[in-house]
Amino acid sequence: MMKRFVIIAMAALTMAACGNKEESCSKEQAVRDAMGDYLVKEIGAHYLQGELCVPTLMIVAGEENGDEAQVWCDCWVDWYRVAGDTLKTVSGGNHSGLMTIRMQDGKPVVTAFEQTTDGAGFLPSAKRIFGQYFDVYERMHASQDVRDAARKEQLKEYVSRRGLNVSYYQDYGWDAVEL
Repeated sequence: MMKRFVIIAMAALTMAACGNKEESCSKEQAVRDAMGDYLVKEIGAHYLQGELCVPTLMIVAGEENGDEAQVWCDCWVDWYRVAGDTLKTVSGGNHSGLMTIRMQDGKPVVTAFEQTTDGAGFLPSAKRIFGQYFDVYERMHASQDVRDAARKEQLKEYVSRRGLNVSYYQDYGWDAVEL
């Protein structure tokens, strides 16, 4: 039987947010880690590199069937350099689409990522890939507030997990944002 879940708001899941659902939370975190690793290695490699590559994951929906899951997501991949207590953006971009994740050696691994296309093909490809979840994706993708909140939360978690002495992030031409 297929298990379905839809996450309407951004999915900034952290271990601390899981409460007593530790097993479920660790599984969610393992999937998020696999998605992040894939984005850094496979997508981040094509950008001008800085010191740190940090993905922002916004989960639109997911379906799980046995040892395979499909996750519809709106992701950003950003490279930063550290300048004092600030992460300064070097490069990055948006990568929305459908990730297929399978269990391999007891760990989730991204085995495919079908992305939306750029330019005139964006809307038709987004509608095809996101299907019944397109309205949720469209609202999430169009909201700068959702992106900013997800980015801030996930950068804060990244900095904390790695023990970095960073308090801000800054995009070129913009004021620094406190984490």
